[in-house]
Amino acid sequence: MSSALAKRSVGTILYMLVVVLSTLGLGGQSATAAAAPAGPVVPAGTDWDRIAHCESSGNWHINTGNGFHGGLQIAPSTWRAYGGKRYAPRPDLATKSQQIAVSERIRRDRGLQPWPNCGRLGANGPSDGVSKATPERPVTKPAPAPQAQRHSHHEVHRQHGTTVDRQNGTTIHRQQSALTGGSYVVQPGDCLSVIAERAHTHGGTQKLYELNRHTLGEGPDHIYPGQRLKLRA
Repeated sequence: MSSALAKRSVGTILYMLVVVLSTLGLGGQSATAAAAPAGPVVPAGTDWDRIAHCESSGNWHINTGNGFHGGLQIAPSTWRAYGGKRYAPRPDLATKSQQIAVSERIRRDRGLQPWPNCGRLGANGPSDGVSKATPERPVTKPAPAPQAQRHSHHEVHRQHGTTVDRQNGTTIHRQQSALTGGSYVVQPGDCLSVIAERAHTHGGTQKLYELNRHTLGEGPDHIYPGQRLKLRA
């Protein structure tokens, strides 16, 4: 009788130990999973053509000397880090499909953070319509008063590209007539490439940047409303 009771007690203790250890093991796994850092948010599909149109006007072999190359304006260090040199020394020397292949690797690792402005345009995948990054105001209202803030490339294309007709005629006429003189005051939504094109600057964006290097101290990609730019040498 005592032997049977002892065996039952040992069996009960062993069963309880197994249950406790199993619970602790599951708890440890849950804690580990909860503590794991979240990876970058990667969109289901990316419209690289739209991003390239914003970054470089769709020129996949552009090299303006600003430190970024190709249609998606990839820095040389990033190009090397994500295996781009297997295709070409620089992005602008690679094909469009090769640049997209490297960009897909960047996206899987870091999301669209390397394209903080233009990446928003292609974040929802290919589309034949107007950018899903819609303006904050109804299209029937006139453009708001200029604000002293940084304007990115994708804002330029919304205002000077497919949606420029949403602005009132007075604003468009004032901006176009301002380019006939020797200087120009930057308006909200402007970018250097658009200004150079409308002013017919000989030498394009690079020449316009060289004329205003002292004003554009942060580089050709950073211009602000209210800055006065020289259009002629």
